[in-house]
Amino acid sequence: MSLNKFSWVVVLHCLVLTLVFIFKVHGHSEVSVKFLKSPHSFSRLNSATFLFEVLVGGNGTCTDCGFSCKLDDDIASDCGPREVSYTGLLDGNHTFELCSNGSSGAGCSSYNWIVDTVPPTAYVTVSSSLTNELNVSVNISFTESCTGGGGFGCSSVNACNLLVYGDGQVIPSSLITLQPGLRYSLLVGLSTTVQYGRAVLVMDKSFCTDTAGNKFTRMKNSSFTVHFDRRSVFVNLRSHVPEKLLQLNSETRTVQATNNHENLKLFLYFSEPVLNSSADILNSLHSSQGAILPVEGKSRGNRRFGFMITNVSNIAIITINLDPKSIISRYRTLVSPIEPATFLYDSQRPAVRLSTTSSTRTRQHSITISIKFLKPVFGFNSSFISISGGHLQSFHEISRSIYITEIKADNDIVSVNVPENVTEDVAGNKNLPSNVLQVRHYSIPVISCLISAFVTAVFWATSVAAGLLTVSTASLLSAQAFSRPSSSLISDPARNLFRTACHIQVFALSRWLAVTLPVEYYEFTRGLQWSIPYFNLPWETGHIQPVMVGSSPPSSPHSYISKFNHLGVFQRQQSAKEGNLNKAATVYGSPLTPMEYRLFFESQDIKPEADYMGLHDLNGWKDFDRSMFWLAVIGGSLVLLHILLLLILKFRKRNYEKQRGYGALTFPRFEIFLVILALPCICKASAALLRDGVASGVTVGITLLGVASLLLLFLLLFLSVGITLGKLLQYKEVHQEGQIFHWYQDIIRVTLGPGKRGQWTWKKQPKSVYLIMLGPLFEDLRGPPKYMLTQISGGNPHKQSDRIIASEDETEDAEAPFIQKLFGILRIYYTLLESIKRICLGIVAGAYMNDWSSKTPTIILLSITSFQLFFLVLKKPFIKKRVQLIVIISVVCEVGMFASCFVLLEKEVSAGAATKIGILMVILFLVAFFALMTNEWYALYRQTKKLDPVEKSFLTGLKIVSYGFLLTILPQNLTRNIQSKFPLNRSGGGETLETSSSAGRNRSSGGGRSSGTTDKPRLKQLSELAKSSFSRESSGTPNDPSSSQTKWSGFWNENRSGSSSSDSKSKPKELYKDLEAIFAAKNLKN
Repeated sequence: MSLNKFSWVVVLHCLVLTLVFIFKVHGHSEVSVKFLKSPHSFSRLNSATFLFEVLVGGNGTCTDCGFSCKLDDDIASDCGPREVSYTGLLDGNHTFELCSNGSSGAGCSSYNWIVDTVPPTAYVTVSSSLTNELNVSVNISFTESCTGGGGFGCSSVNACNLLVYGDGQVIPSSLITLQPGLRYSLLVGLSTTVQYGRAVLVMDKSFCTDTAGNKFTRMKNSSFTVHFDRRSVFVNLRSHVPEKLLQLNSETRTVQATNNHENLKLFLYFSEPVLNSSADILNSLHSSQGAILPVEGKSRGNRRFGFMITNVSNIAIITINLDPKSIISRYRTLVSPIEPATFLYDSQRPAVRLSTTSSTRTRQHSITISIKFLKPVFGFNSSFISISGGHLQSFHEISRSIYITEIKADNDIVSVNVPENVTEDVAGNKNLPSNVLQVRHYSIPVISCLISAFVTAVFWATSVAAGLLTVSTASLLSAQAFSRPSSSLISDPARNLFRTACHIQVFALSRWLAVTLPVEYYEFTRGLQWSIPYFNLPWETGHIQPVMVGSSPPSSPHSYISKFNHLGVFQRQQSAKEGNLNKAATVYGSPLTPMEYRLFFESQDIKPEADYMGLHDLNGWKDFDRSMFWLAVIGGSLVLLHILLLLILKFRKRNYEKQRGYGALTFPRFEIFLVILALPCICKASAALLRDGVASGVTVGITLLGVASLLLLFLLLFLSVGITLGKLLQYKEVHQEGQIFHWYQDIIRVTLGPGKRGQWTWKKQPKSVYLIMLGPLFEDLRGPPKYMLTQISGGNPHKQSDRIIASEDETEDAEAPFIQKLFGILRIYYTLLESIKRICLGIVAGAYMNDWSSKTPTIILLSITSFQLFFLVLKKPFIKKRVQLIVIISVVCEVGMFASCFVLLEKEVSAGAATKIGILMVILFLVAFFALMTNEWYALYRQTKKLDPVEKSFLTGLKIVSYGFLLTILPQNLTRNIQSKFPLNRSGGGETLETSSSAGRNRSSGGGRSSGTTDKPRLKQLSELAKSSFSRESSGTPNDPSSSQTKWSGFWNENRSGSSSSDSKSKPKELYKDLEAIFAAKNLKN
């Protein structure tokens, strides 16, 4: 019975106030009916019995009345016995109608009641049968009011009409009456001692009755089961990508990789069913590559969802992230976060490249071959290498992508390659075929080794001889063995030897030019690498093959050795510049991170063709160490030796009243030579660091190149300000007027220069020592001249070519023409041009060490050297014609060498043609070398002769050299006898006598101009003495117009500092001072 019907019945029953009904009769007396037995107004029985009597007038019974009874809408029936029963009544309202008909009259009466046979029950409901809460709210709704027997109550846990079975209990204090007798609310607490369980809520039995008296009966909905689960909900992200186990640094890791697009399926498995749909979960998935689409499949009660990754590239490291914030389980629990899933999709076959340190040819019997795959491969071993012309000696696995093998050459041509499909990468892709690497094995040309050894021996023997001569000369000068030393005792041998060393350096550095050099020339230049210097470091061990063409270090900064599963152990060494990689997990089989996938399995960007490389450790720093270490050792040793010699000479200084100087050992003359020689080595090592691109190397390389550039700037400032503007130095040159030249002399003058005698003087006389110190920068070059004019007498030019006409003003200072000054300004920059060429050679040798097909370095150097040759021929910068000729020969040979390199780059030459070119390049070197060395030997010879100012004897000069050397090494008490044999002591008074007689001869040779009288004024005598000195010096010296030793320079500078070119014998001191004053005054007037 519904609640609305029940309310209506209650109202209806309230209207029934009596069981006695009064008939309304159509007679004179009242007839009344009295029900002796009738059902209750609310009956729980489906039967009813009526017993009644009829009273007439309220007292007697009606004896003659007839009765008819009617139930509801049924047909009336006779109920004479005054009792009627009904059964099988339906629940609801019923009406019993009784009618009588008698003598007293007729009338009808009715009786209404309600039949209610349905017992009261209650519905127990909870908002959700699945929860993770601690308490649940229970709603109890009765079907009808059930207040009989006390109704619903819950005073305590044990006295509550709502029973709880399982992991929970009621909370009595939470009882709320929503509608009296009908609706109630109550909290049930779920157990906190367990993570999951259930609680069964059920109503008590027969605890109340309704109005009809029906007892409460539990129905199906009178109970409710609540399941609770507070456990975390997990999700497992799975894919069809195959898994492999690798060991990384003793940690077993899981690697997922595939080359099949069908394997790019993802499945999410939840530990509990979730309330979200597939579309909701798709919105929570994020992929680093491609797009994610759902796929059809069994959901297993919303526990499983499938997806597919599409639109990915050939090689992709895919990372899948799940955002669980919007995914909830049926217990209303949020899904726990999970780590991203990362795997590798790679459908590209690994390429492989073979490289060697030997270029296309090698002199080593064991050829080292590097096998480098595009990416790590598994299962590769030495049996997969195809070799012809040799046999395998060793095989080493450097990493899963780099293998090193050594092959013994059996034939002239060794061919190596790796066939295709012999190994595979981690994704299962088979390898592509490698390039076919062919190496020509050759024997070292004996002639190249002999020539380089001969050149080295000759140079060092000459250097030792020049060094001993320099030390001896410096010792003699320090001991005042010469009254007026010549500048040739200081500069000539040193400058010639310096030019020779620079020439050797140029050819030695050409070894690193970006060209495949002929074997004959390459082996020859290897023997000259001491001039750079470039050697293996003392602590380097093991066999290191020469880098004939270039070095190509691995592209990856990491070196590691990997082993697949049971094959071995995966060891990885990471470069310091990348830092230490943080390990996220040490659990067995934990997956790799995206960074680790990138580190171990990402493709390397390599060229498919062969790359002839150097060893892996021959990088910029190794090249830098090999050059700078030996440069520091050799250069430092020479500087220390120089300092030691200076200390020895300084210690002996106190034994002499006046010390003239140290000659060529003057500090820092020798150091300037060393710096100029060291610049190409420094630039080459710096460029090698810049080539690698490492931050520390770039910093050091830029710093050193900045130092080299700063030195060039200082040189430019010195030449510009000090010489061009004339702030520090002045160049004076003899210009002889009226001199007649033959046609061949004109050719020589046009080609090699006029050969005028000149001298450098310092503007400030007290600082003339700087002429020696800074001499390497300018002393053999012609500068902006100031002419010293002289006149040449007529007559036979062969007999009087150098004789000066006696006159009052035959010699004077004159400004040179503007064009001559301009040429002089340009000539002085030859030192800067030479330095720039050598620095550029060092830079390109280091920068292009790995690039062996570039024409840029060869073109740059060929252009600079060609311009240098043009500058030499056009400007003729050297004072001496002999030096000019030798330098031209040297530069021509260098141009020929660079031109040969350019030809080798431009054309494919055969082996025979390459041999001829190599021999030609060696010959070019030897031509210039012998020219330079001949000049050096001649300079040493002349200097040795000049040590004997009296007889000009070479043997006597050698004796004097030994005296000077003994002065350096012997104690002072043993050198007294040696000092008595000095040239100054041996000449005695002969100097004055010779001077006087020479003056007399020159006076007589003056013709009618000389009077021969002895009463000339003193000024006239001094002037004639000066003229005779010029005449005598000119006639007494071999006709060498290129000589820079101007015999007259003694008149212009008393403190000569080694730059005066006078070779004349000493004059009397007083007479010399007078001449000096006269010519100085005359110079001031001009």
